[in-house]
Amino acid sequence: MLRSMTGFGRGEAAYGDGSVTVEVTTVNARYLDVSVRGLREHGSLELKARAHVGERLARGAVSVNVVTRGATPTGKRVTADVELAREYVNEFERLRYALGLKGRFPVEALTSGERFLVIDEEEGDEEAFTESLLAALEQALERAVEMREGEGAKLAADLETRLGRLEQLVDDVGARAPAAADAYRKKLTARARELAESATVDPARLEAEVALFAERSDISEEVTRCRAHTRAFAEALASEGRVGRRLDFLTVEMNREANTIAAKAQDAVIASSVIEIKDLLEQMREQVQNIE
Repeated sequence: MLRSMTGFGRGEAAYGDGSVTVEVTTVNARYLDVSVRGLREHGSLELKARAHVGERLARGAVSVNVVTRGATPTGKRVTADVELAREYVNEFERLRYALGLKGRFPVEALTSGERFLVIDEEEGDEEAFTESLLAALEQALERAVEMREGEGAKLAADLETRLGRLEQLVDDVGARAPAAADAYRKKLTARARELAESATVDPARLEAEVALFAERSDISEEVTRCRAHTRAFAEALASEGRVGRRLDFLTVEMNREANTIAAKAQDAVIASSVIEIKDLLEQMREQVQNIE
């Protein structure tokens, strides 16, 4: 199934009398780029988290945010002394009323000092925390992958529609090519005869030059390669692998062939079709940029 590189997932697992919450956000990128927040003090766990993401995702900029509530693997718990804070606030309000002061008690005054914060030492369990972290991360990744697959299905449907129109245009160009080449040959022959009447020109040499110019305007090979690329594109869309880079390569190659056709074909109808082909390819490449 085709996957987009855009997704979001959230997972949560219990740890002690607290919990570990992990949020995963992914967007498109050329390679896999994983950033982890919330584990700065636990380098080994950050490496494990990165490795776990790499097992599930192949491409994309992935942001992993870890939030721990309650017990932590450091063995410390930080809580606020609510009763002491309430006494401070009540006393400030009494003083403000007595002196006719304006304003409210600033929260920063409560949080700036450690006297309102209580740090309890507890026995931490690094192994249990790692297990909870990876469980929450797996949940988040599973949901992110589901979202990526849903977005991928929409991208696949859109690309299939555009590919169908592209194939039709290439077929139109291929069908038009013989008549366009014949018309160009006749035009060159007529012009050559005009020149021959006004100058001494070897008729055989003139005919050879006309044939050479006509051959250079032949676009049958480019049309054949375009058809091969569209078939390969369709096969990649239907495959189960991670095909984003292959699809991107094929759009580049098809655009190269379209440019060659535009340069060689001396026909207004073909030129008009090529313009639409290039526009379609640009739209398709924008979509392909977000496929894993």
